[in-house]
Amino acid sequence: MAAGSDPIPRTGRDEMYRPPEDGGGDNGGNAGREQVSLEDLIGRFKDGLPPLKFLGGGGFSLIVLIGMVVAAVVWLASGVFTVDPDEQAALRLFGKFDSTAGSGLNWWWPSPVGQRDIVQVTQTRTLELGFRSGSEGVTAVTQVPGEAQMITGDENIVDVGAVIQYRIMDIGNYLFEVDDPGDVDRGVSSGRPDGRTLRDVTETALRQVVGSRTIDDALTEGREQIQEDTRLQMQNLLNSYDSGISVISVLLQNVNPPEEVRDAFEDVVVAQEEKQRLKNLADAYEADQLPRAEGEARRIREAAEGFAKGRIALATGEAEGFRLLLEGYLTSTEVTRQRLYLEAMEEILPGTEKFVVTGEAADGILPFLPLNSGGGTGVGGGQ
Repeated sequence: MAAGSDPIPRTGRDEMYRPPEDGGGDNGGNAGREQVSLEDLIGRFKDGLPPLKFLGGGGFSLIVLIGMVVAAVVWLASGVFTVDPDEQAALRLFGKFDSTAGSGLNWWWPSPVGQRDIVQVTQTRTLELGFRSGSEGVTAVTQVPGEAQMITGDENIVDVGAVIQYRIMDIGNYLFEVDDPGDVDRGVSSGRPDGRTLRDVTETALRQVVGSRTIDDALTEGREQIQEDTRLQMQNLLNSYDSGISVISVLLQNVNPPEEVRDAFEDVVVAQEEKQRLKNLADAYEADQLPRAEGEARRIREAAEGFAKGRIALATGEAEGFRLLLEGYLTSTEVTRQRLYLEAMEEILPGTEKFVVTGEAADGILPFLPLNSGGGTGVGGGQ
């Protein structure tokens, strides 16, 4: 074919192969369908692009195609992100919350199709009520009377300061369920419930709990119960708002009575502390003396039991010996009597002083005691 009659524009490469067209009619079979290859589709796409003369027309079309593919790959790759172990990511699709992503390498649709918000969820956060502590390196504490002053159940006024510790338990609710103006003092941005919402919830719950108790409970032994009741009240309110916040603890920092009666209340506290100290001393003395007394009683009881057993055994043995002696006496009376006499003499004579009177002193004369001073011959010591 002549060069001037080629209807297909050249691209600087060899002529593209096109399969022959089948002119048969379309009667439902494959014979009437045009066979289109990938190269044919790319060629048609390039033919549809407006050529630029300074780039040679078809070359520019290929560059645009490659650029579009690269841009699409870069755009999709921008959806890759990482989440630290202490964080969670809230994923949005066209602005609406869709799901969450845990720690590790993740992918989500890039902007503007998708957005992601990464928030630390394991971090324990704090809220101060009734006071503001100084910044780092500054120990001064600023009191906030409007938050601290409360009325107890017995109509006394107290200043209550508390520290609230909390953590995020549901990132979806935390970010998207509560609209909040934020808290500038703690650096909480607007739209998150741990700003003014959490402060109002804390103040409401603490006032309700303190208002149901006496001032003595708030100042002394009822502090722990007030803390726990306040935590439960706060959690119930926050759950009703779907705030996504979990209250870990409520710690009362300072509970002070009104200035006019503060000295009297301090005396009461000192007296109660002294009472507790004396009670502790008494408990310690009891703990020391009671085991001693119990041990001495046990020793006396065991000694008495041992003495009783010994006496019973001795009496039993003596009774058994007397019984055996009686049986022998009944069997042989004279022999037994003579044996008993001799045994008695063996027991009596060795312990007594004995005198033997011989010669003329013994003839018809009755000697008078003491014999050792007479004229007869005395031999003592069993002779």
